[in-house]
Amino acid sequence: MRFFRYSATAFFWWAGGLLAGLPARAQTPRPAAPPDTLRLNAAQVEQTFLARNFQLLAQQYQVDIAQAGVVQAALRPNPNVLFMTNFYNPNTGQVLALRTPSQADLANQVYNSGYVQLQVQQILLTAGKRSKLVALATSSRELVQLAFRELLRTLRYQLYSTYGNLYYDLKALALYQSELARQQRLAAAYRTVLRLGAIPAFEVTRLDVLNRDLEANVARYQSQVADEQAALRVLLRQDDNRFLYPAAAPDARADAPPLAAALDSALAHRPDAALAQEQIAYAERSLALERARRLPNVTVGLDYERYGNAYLNFVGAQLLVDLPLRNRNQGAVQAAELTRRSAGAGLDNQRTAVDSEVRNAHAKLLTYRALLGTRPAAYSASIRDIAVDATRLYRARSIDLLKYLDSIRTYQQAQLNDIALANSLYQAQQLLNYVTNTRFF
Repeated sequence: MRFFRYSATAFFWWAGGLLAGLPARAQTPRPAAPPDTLRLNAAQVEQTFLARNFQLLAQQYQVDIAQAGVVQAALRPNPNVLFMTNFYNPNTGQVLALRTPSQADLANQVYNSGYVQLQVQQILLTAGKRSKLVALATSSRELVQLAFRELLRTLRYQLYSTYGNLYYDLKALALYQSELARQQRLAAAYRTVLRLGAIPAFEVTRLDVLNRDLEANVARYQSQVADEQAALRVLLRQDDNRFLYPAAAPDARADAPPLAAALDSALAHRPDAALAQEQIAYAERSLALERARRLPNVTVGLDYERYGNAYLNFVGAQLLVDLPLRNRNQGAVQAAELTRRSAGAGLDNQRTAVDSEVRNAHAKLLTYRALLGTRPAAYSASIRDIAVDATRLYRARSIDLLKYLDSIRTYQQAQLNDIALANSLYQAQQLLNYVTNTRFF
């Protein structure tokens, strides 16, 4: 019995020393960065993203291609030249007889050599087709530019969202790793004293179950961090294996803008809304071009013939035009008209979607801000006091192991909830930036 009391007393002093490893004012652990780390704040992340992202660079080439299409549409058709001569004269057996006929042949009107025909033709576009082609190509360029802006909006949202998730997941991971290390030390101490018979076996089992839960949470957050690292490497086109570490906490303190301001900003700045409007303009210009194509183009030209027409040196004028008897481009005009109607319906739908997305994002932001605002001023300190008080009471033997572990779990969950709320508020801010395409935050 004396040995049991001595062992139990020694154990409690030992365990108490291990528990004393918890700071007097418990703090949320800071995320630890691996040795081979690239530290980036939000501004550096965006700068790298704009300079290196492959999708943006590829889409920029599409803009340049569309601009080249405008240049091409403005070019006029080239003239064409026809040259013809007699390749083989069966009367004389000569090949390419280009020499001038003799005077005797001319007098007898025998032209066995010297025949040449030369034609020059030029197509004239009618009904303003060239200007309409330029207008259509310009509209196509605008669509590509808007598609580039839409891609930039989407990728930027992914960038900032991933940056915030990585920052807060690292905080949660550091919390779990710190708690796991502390609880593993405590479990090792209990396991040692268990061999002395000073404590029941279920207490060690209880600690082992808790540590298994902590290990599972550590693995889950490590997996999430790995996914976020992979996403950031693609967005930043990071070729090396350095760990991308968020060097600064995302700022989530700014106030929410009024809903009316957010709605107006979205309609004014969202590229997908402008894209729907430009698609109508493109459809109208396409319709104008197809209607112009009902009028055939005209080809004019000059024709010179030597020794092959009504007289020796014939110069004629040419005028060619298709007769629009059956094909008056009816099908293309009808298709263009239907496309214009479809684009108009798409604009109405897009405006409805924009309005709904902005209202939803604004409501989420207000919800998280209200949740943050209802917390007492000393809430963060009281969370830390849970662990401090539980440790103090357990060292004094005022509470048993189960109550101590319950208090520690409450402390851990409260810290995680605090991290999750901060991330949710930040993500709601980034969502509002995304749906309005405006830097409110």
